[in-house]
Amino acid sequence: MNNFDMPALRKGTACIKWDFQEADFGRTGLLPFSIADADYRTYQPIIDALKQRVDNGVIGYTDLNEEYFSAVKGWCSRRHGWTPESSWIVPVGGIVPAMSTAIEVLTEPGAGVIVQPPVYDPFYSIIEASGRKILKNDLLKTDDGYRMDLAGLEKLAENGASMLLLCSPHNPVCRVWTYEELKALADICRRYGIIVVSDEIHWDLILGDRPHVTMGTFPELYDQLIVCTSCSKTFNLAGLETSNLIIPGARIREQYQAYLYARYLFVPNTLGLEAVKAAYKDGDDWVDRQCAYLRKNAQIVKDFLEEKLPEVRLADVEGTYLLWLDMTAFGLSSDELVSRIAEAGAGLNSGVHYGEAYDGFVRMNVACPEQQLTEGLNCILKALKGAES
Repeated sequence: MNNFDMPALRKGTACIKWDFQEADFGRTGLLPFSIADADYRTYQPIIDALKQRVDNGVIGYTDLNEEYFSAVKGWCSRRHGWTPESSWIVPVGGIVPAMSTAIEVLTEPGAGVIVQPPVYDPFYSIIEASGRKILKNDLLKTDDGYRMDLAGLEKLAENGASMLLLCSPHNPVCRVWTYEELKALADICRRYGIIVVSDEIHWDLILGDRPHVTMGTFPELYDQLIVCTSCSKTFNLAGLETSNLIIPGARIREQYQAYLYARYLFVPNTLGLEAVKAAYKDGDDWVDRQCAYLRKNAQIVKDFLEEKLPEVRLADVEGTYLLWLDMTAFGLSSDELVSRIAEAGAGLNSGVHYGEAYDGFVRMNVACPEQQLTEGLNCILKALKGAES
């Protein structure tokens, strides 16, 4: 049984989050709440499976077998009520490179690609690097939280957008989209022939009452849909670079696979395959317990802010472990806030990276032991005391 209160020893392991902080914060030795991985040990059967495979003595070229497909399909079915066909599953390395490939393969140079800020910042860079045009459809910030601007989405669709990068659950505003919102999005994109690349990498990390609805729920969109999934957030396996795209439509799937095969990008990560099979075989209880722990951590942050920093407004935490904090009441830029908090000993992400309109916001990763979280909150308190303008 995993103990989420027990910190993993990450310093000195070439860990980006712990060992390479100077580039992001100008200093080392911080408690990091930035990069989206967890600071507790992963599911033990994954470690056992990796050890067993290494003990075989040869880590050579490997391909997918039915055991792998069955594990992925079983997880999708049990956890998300959707059973894809084996042929739809396309293994890739990381989700961001895979999305970049989708942009290059399935759209023309100069095509418009829709994003919904504030959103995970690599969405912007992969569109620009592909020579496509970023079309921003900002989320609507209401008294009840963030909502999609469906009217704005339809207008961009009418004006000839080619693709939508969907973040579901949404990083960084913690939204788990409703069936109705996603159905409306699917209808718009279907009518205008827009390809939907749905980044569902956080789909297992649901902390509120609303269940995640995968875009695989909408078969009317199958000819223009890619669902991006991975164990990397759920089981903290980002270093194994093993993910799965689920592409129901034969035409775009064949286009995508042809690009991979022509460039020899189709050889899977041998150890990553073992990790996926072990995770998806029967990791359900571990994930449920992890979500309960993350839910508790999010509540600790909420209670702390309400008591000691009521000026900070926390977005409702429905999904992901990446909290979105509105600190605009202090009259400081995101970079100034991050700098002050770093001086006090903690590393958070600057909100302006996720959208220009979100200067004064920060993002905080709470996938860590409670003691580390509490120390980080005290760093924030120390940094912001007296910072009111």
